[in-house]
Amino acid sequence: MTSNWNYAEYFPRTADYVPPGLECSDVLINLEEMRRQGVEVEIDGRILDNLSFYANYAYTDLKSMGGEPAGKEAEDERARHRVNAGLRYNLFQNTLLILNYKYQDEQLSQVSEEVADNEYDWYTIEMDAYHVFDFAIEQTLFNKYGFVEDAVLKLYINNLFDEEYENSRGYPMTDRTYGAALSFRF
Repeated sequence: MTSNWNYAEYFPRTADYVPPGLECSDVLINLEEMRRQGVEVEIDGRILDNLSFYANYAYTDLKSMGGEPAGKEAEDERARHRVNAGLRYNLFQNTLLILNYKYQDEQLSQVSEEVADNEYDWYTIEMDAYHVFDFAIEQTLFNKYGFVEDAVLKLYINNLFDEEYENSRGYPMTDRTYGAALSFRF
């Protein structure tokens, strides 16, 4: 499904007449044929006994092979390049340092907002490429204590360098965030 709002016949505009019950009925359409090509590669391993890594790269190319004008717009709505990578360093026996990195290429997004009953405003959001780093320290408190297992305390900083970026609907993401998490199993 993709948005067809630029070409929809039944999109209520200020001066247009739309037969009752057909309002916005052709705003979202199934495209005849979209070809998605790309590659996704992931590697992980150890650099040293106490230093491991992972890296993931994805390239996506969308091509509209149908006759719909909305298909051409849909081609541009996906980020072509995405990268995720990370390092894990065992500082001490039960202490793990974690550094994660995320990159996403620029993209466009079509978003709608309902402004009244069955009346929508549609707009395009241009999102810049971004680079985000997250850092954490995990401390294993104990492996087994009574019926509780694998207790881990995690202190983290998300968006370490306070990058300004948007999610797929164009809303600003959170600034630098500090936190703590305690996890365990029964």
